[in-house]
Amino acid sequence: MRKTKKEKQQVFQWLLLIPTVLFFCVFLVLPFVLLIVLSFRDIDSMQNLLDTYSFSHYIEVFTSDIYIDAILSTLGLAAVTTVLCIVFAYPAAYLLVRAPSRRLRALFYILLVSPLLTSVVIRTFAWIVLLAQNGLINDILLKLHIISEPLSLLWNMKAVVIAYVQVMLPFAVLPIATSLSETNPNLRNASMSLGAGRIQSFLKVTLPLTIPGIISGAMIVFSLAAGSYITALLVGGRMQPIFPLSIYQQVMQVFNLPLAAAMSISLVFIVLIFVGILGLILKRWEARMHG
Repeated sequence: MRKTKKEKQQVFQWLLLIPTVLFFCVFLVLPFVLLIVLSFRDIDSMQNLLDTYSFSHYIEVFTSDIYIDAILSTLGLAAVTTVLCIVFAYPAAYLLVRAPSRRLRALFYILLVSPLLTSVVIRTFAWIVLLAQNGLINDILLKLHIISEPLSLLWNMKAVVIAYVQVMLPFAVLPIATSLSETNPNLRNASMSLGAGRIQSFLKVTLPLTIPGIISGAMIVFSLAAGSYITALLVGGRMQPIFPLSIYQQVMQVFNLPLAAAMSISLVFIVLIFVGILGLILKRWEARMHG
């Protein structure tokens, strides 16, 4: 039986997916499976891998006060970063979408995306230059006689939050800008024509319609902030109680690879739980908005 034109197109589309699926399986699924297997391997006193398997590393992760505190600190850091990014991203996204001309809008997009073309390490070192005791910020404050001695702006959690917000901000702006661009401006005009002010129209019309973009941006920022360690290591120092830094120390200093694998898998699933909660909120909101 000869295939119809539509069936041939479907077969061709599936064939186009084969390279992507193979790449996905080889470089993401397979390493993740190997990481899970490694997390159950036992080790001896010299950190050598044994042929036996157990849940000992997962038990250590969720029973050790140090690791539990690190998980809570990481989730708190990710939550604070997410909230600040959303707060700063919304005005930026609104300006991006409501720009008066196409050229100005293109310029704003270039300014927004250009930091993503730079290495995270380079951007982090730029913050070190700004926040160091002999850095630009302390130098300006001293010259203006606002402070009498340099402030300690580096090697603390505040510096990590500042650097995280700058690194993650574009990932919050773009989803919100997409939601704003899909919003019909006539709805806002109709609200104002019925007597509502600008603020009331924003709160009753524009903001509810952009909740999906806000939640999508929050999911991305939270996931990236919870798993990032380079920025925290360079700006906050290796003594910060952050779970990704604990994983880094287990790999690079202690050489306990199975424990590091168990910590990594645990962090992935914890983040997936929070992302799943946000996804559930998003689905319920969309169901409410669309009846």
